[in-house]
Amino acid sequence: MINLLIADDHNVFVEGIESLLSDNDGLKVLGRCYNVESVKEILQAFTVDIILLDISFPRVEDGLMLYDYLLQHHKSIKVIFLTMHDELSIVKRVMKKGGQGYLLKNTSKTELVQAIQTVYEGKKYINSFIKELMDTHDKKSRKTSFFSTNEIRLSPREKEVLFLISEGYTTQQMATKLFVTLKAIEFHRSSLLVKFDVPNTALLIKTALEMNYL
Repeated sequence: MINLLIADDHNVFVEGIESLLSDNDGLKVLGRCYNVESVKEILQAFTVDIILLDISFPRVEDGLMLYDYLLQHHKSIKVIFLTMHDELSIVKRVMKKGGQGYLLKNTSKTELVQAIQTVYEGKKYINSFIKELMDTHDKKSRKTSFFSTNEIRLSPREKEVLFLISEGYTTQQMATKLFVTLKAIEFHRSSLLVKFDVPNTALLIKTALEMNYL
């Protein structure tokens, strides 16, 4: 029996995954977790084999910080990232840390079960679409320099937020200008920090300038 924990802050998605796996006798979902603290609480009470973890939990940096915690305090637990993020900068950062699996949220039930079984056996599993992107990028990177505009893929909204950050706008000012919520701005800021692999806004601007994103 493979004991699973689903960590995602979207209730409907978590319930859907649990329902999807309910008819598999070899898998048991021990719990649903909607925040970092609930993950830690369940790990104190149960023996978990694999965690299905969303990187945005609820922010990208939260998911990565939780993963760092797992690597430090629960090394025996394997982690499969189940996320909507298909940016190579995030994928590579996660897999470099030692991630065992990476799936997109549009995955099929068959692939999800296959990934769980593969990771449980001590092997790595990466979604075929992500793997193809990685292979294509590796081929391109042999012909281009490190500071290539192909290195990091930004959404139109992320480009807007990056520009406004460089212009000194506050979170509230950006939310007002772009007609979005504060949470949305924080999400994009967090995603930018992860994609550029920097710890703060100052280095984000510096790196973005060096890489010709500003």
